[in-house]
Amino acid sequence: MNGDPCQSSEAQVCTVLLIEDEVLIRFDAAEALREAGMCVIEAHNADEAMEHLEAGKSVDFVFTDIEMPGTMNGLAFCAAVERRFPRLKFLVTSGRASADEAASTRSFISKPYDPADVVAYIRAALAEQPPD
Repeated sequence: MNGDPCQSSEAQVCTVLLIEDEVLIRFDAAEALREAGMCVIEAHNADEAMEHLEAGKSVDFVFTDIEMPGTMNGLAFCAAVERRFPRLKFLVTSGRASADEAASTRSFISKPYDPADVVAYIRAALAEQPPD
């Protein structure tokens, strides 16, 4: 058996859509999530991430940067996806977000962040029971 959780038949494996334009930051975050046993779909920007969702990729959680190239930033992406996938949970990050931007999100972690904190947040958010 290979160690790739994305190839596992286990129903408990969580899939995280990671949206980050900075390659090294995305690499570090993806590696931490994979080491925690999560499947990771990486996207360079919100447009690429939307392509994954529209292609029917199963995603449990979105971890996105706010500032990135493309037609929308991370906050606009979250708003668009929330309308179509209301049960999808998010964590937003930025190293340059204004206090107003950070306050406008329900779930925010500032850069630089500890990848272990991101893993813990995702696990806690996914453990919550969705409202009926």
